[in-house]
Amino acid sequence: MTVLPNNWVTTDLESIAEILDYKRVPINSKERQKRKENKKLNELYPYYGATGQVDYINDYLFDGEYVLLGEDGAPFLDPLKNKAYIVSGKFWVNNHAHILKGYISNKYLCFYLNQYNFIGHVTGTTRLKLNQSSMKNITIKVAPLNEQNRIVEKIEELFSDLDKATEDLKKTQEQLKIYRQAVLKAAFEGKLLEMGLAKYSPFSEICDINPSKQEIGELNDDLEVTFLPMLAVSKTGVILEKKIKRLKDVKKGYTFFKNGDVLLAKITPCFENGKKAIVKELKNNIGFGSTEFHVLRPKEEVISEWIYYGVSLEDFRNKAKSQMTGTAGQKRVSKRVLESYAIPIPTKPIQEKIVKEIESRLSVCDKVEKTVEQNLIKIEYLRQSILKKAFEGKLVSQDPNDLPACELLKQIKIEKDKMSKNGK
Repeated sequence: MTVLPNNWVTTDLESIAEILDYKRVPINSKERQKRKENKKLNELYPYYGATGQVDYINDYLFDGEYVLLGEDGAPFLDPLKNKAYIVSGKFWVNNHAHILKGYISNKYLCFYLNQYNFIGHVTGTTRLKLNQSSMKNITIKVAPLNEQNRIVEKIEELFSDLDKATEDLKKTQEQLKIYRQAVLKAAFEGKLLEMGLAKYSPFSEICDINPSKQEIGELNDDLEVTFLPMLAVSKTGVILEKKIKRLKDVKKGYTFFKNGDVLLAKITPCFENGKKAIVKELKNNIGFGSTEFHVLRPKEEVISEWIYYGVSLEDFRNKAKSQMTGTAGQKRVSKRVLESYAIPIPTKPIQEKIVKEIESRLSVCDKVEKTVEQNLIKIEYLRQSILKKAFEGKLVSQDPNDLPACELLKQIKIEKDKMSKNGK
């Protein structure tokens, strides 16, 4: 167990912060939209929820600096994600966030809550909830006020460096995306390797799109086949999970495919996330999965990888996205878009050579991207390490001239008692 510095104390959250949940007023989206009509942005105020701003509204409930801590819907058990955040100025809060005003430094309190272990404080399974009575009992390690300010200053300095490193890594990710598309564009324009005079053909001529299940009609219902959940297909083309099921359990209500078929997500947001894959190693050469995929079965003159990279082209994806049908929350790529989009079709040997060159170049991207992702995760763990060190009294030096935290708590109690007598 960590021993705190002599001039620190441990107390509960209720002792060092004013809880203003009673002032919250939730407003549904329809009402907020009505209240925003004919208003300019500078006439509106931020509307906050469990993890941040969710909208604007034409009025405010609070004015000043506060700490908002999620009540439900916050990532309480994820050590790398924030559960609390600082807001300032005029704003409105719904009932998914607790509202705290610290008698100590608000920033100190916010940083502390973002490294706190909420196990034992939250209830629920799919949507965790931190009720007010449990929140009041959160243990707070309180440093002297001057040291709180030094801790906050040091954390902000170190986090600023980490923010810059994160920004640089994310720029690298964007550059990798651009490079990937440049490789594909060059490949399909004959600039990566010479493909000769290749004719352009629409997908409708070079593959069967969403082929029928007619060929499985005579098969035994107890035949074992592969089943792929939607989540099993990653944006990098890797199939993460395969399940074995009986044909009778999946042949109705699911999409049918075979080895070598290309799966392309057709529903938002999976299409926008780039979910697609070449199907391989299916049990008995038969697979079933989500109806949210288009299936492209290459014809004799085309290899699967050529189709796969064809639907990866930025030009195709932009055209498909611009012609999506359906409502805003459930837009889909229609079969018609696939049928009409044309790509060059060189001979099979040329396709294989170009694909080999594509994969050679993209494999370098994969390695760099993996390193970038690992470093982004390391940065988040480093943030937690900094916070842990801060609230163990090890991030900045102690000053014996600082007013001890126990004296600070006494002053807070005196002021609270005065306010209580005055009806505040």
